[in-house]
Amino acid sequence: MGVSVTEFAAIIVAVAVVATAVFLIVAVNNLNNTLARLSDTAQELRGEGLAAFTELRALIADADAELDKVDLVLDRADHATSAISETSRRTHEAVQDPVIRTLALASGSSKMGRAWLWSRRKKNRAAAAEVLPPLVESPAMGRPSRRAQNAAR
Repeated sequence: MGVSVTEFAAIIVAVAVVATAVFLIVAVNNLNNTLARLSDTAQELRGEGLAAFTELRALIADADAELDKVDLVLDRADHATSAISETSRRTHEAVQDPVIRTLALASGSSKMGRAWLWSRRKKNRAAAAEVLPPLVESPAMGRPSRRAQNAAR
């Protein structure tokens, strides 16, 4: 009873087909398990993503409300700044001419006062020069001295 080459080849082909079938069954089973886990993970991600998206919408709504408040404050600050600027401009216009005139008057009065004092000093010096005796030169200093003149008397 010998096994012919054809029968041996048929047996090898049958074993290879069975091995391939077993390998394919195991691979399909693993692939099926992986797909089931992937489906579960996708469901979890979908649930968490929807919750995160809902929370994000709430945060955006809160931020939008806060931005509306900030816009209102900025608008009011802009109006206040404009009002202050306008008031400052009008005050400057109202005060500018009287202040300039007052300063001009003060400056002119100051110059007039200095000129008057200068003329008074000149008159006083002239009157004092008439009363005082003439200057005598001091030998040590080389110039006239009233002390030396008074000491000589």
